[in-house]
Amino acid sequence: MRIRPAEREARAGGLRRRIHLLPHLFTMGNLFAGYFAVNAVLAGDLDRAAVAIVIGWVLDTLDGAVARLVRTPSRIGVQLDSLADIVTFGIAPAVLAIAWGASHIEGPERWAAHLYRLAWIASFAYAAAGALRLARFNVMSSDVEEAPVVPRAFFVGMPIPAGAGCVAVVVHLLKEPLVEWSHGVVWLVYLFTIAGLMASRIPFPRFRWLLSNPRHPQILMLVLALLLAAVYYYSEIVFFGLLVAYLTSVVVINLRRRPAAGADAPAEGLNGPPADGV
Repeated sequence: MRIRPAEREARAGGLRRRIHLLPHLFTMGNLFAGYFAVNAVLAGDLDRAAVAIVIGWVLDTLDGAVARLVRTPSRIGVQLDSLADIVTFGIAPAVLAIAWGASHIEGPERWAAHLYRLAWIASFAYAAAGALRLARFNVMSSDVEEAPVVPRAFFVGMPIPAGAGCVAVVVHLLKEPLVEWSHGVVWLVYLFTIAGLMASRIPFPRFRWLLSNPRHPQILMLVLALLLAAVYYYSEIVFFGLLVAYLTSVVVINLRRRPAAGADAPAEGLNGPPADGV
């Protein structure tokens, strides 16, 4: 039976609309991961909350990769992605950070009370810096005049998913909440440092080309398969190793960067819709 051109076009349009929804499904999965993480913290299951945040990070990465693959960027998708990110990578890690790093501190009651208050401030500083990071990214993506001059391969400041990963990976690695007040102090300094990095103008490399345009896709598939197997058995070590490798690459790349006048391109998001990992 021959299909008429009008009917063929109608079917193609329906297929495009369905594909258009695919990135949104990953975004909603990211939002669900953040909501699940907050509920897990309230239930006292801090390790599961940390794992949910890491899963949200993976879904956020796939969201951007799928959007570029099917070429279906949308303005509502950009806004939805930012709203999901502030829940999964802003609120959920902040709640997890104070529950894991300050709620079980032992020692003099006065010291523990002050540490908890400072942890509340530090966790709020983290959430506020994450919100500012997302707002700045959206403004830079839509307003050329607000964009600093940095290479296309870089973000301005630590992406908020990476900041959330810095919190979740440590919790997942150590499992048990902190009880020593000295360890709590180190945790507070760590949170303030993450907040400062997100609010900073330090260039952070983006690695989206690994998924969107791999040079050797077969090797990439093999590496991902081995990585999934390693995560299944040794998730704590694998996640921590990936985080250390990422932060080390940031330091090395920034030390080796030699910005040349006139060689830089406009900052993040100016060549299309905001990418994953904002």
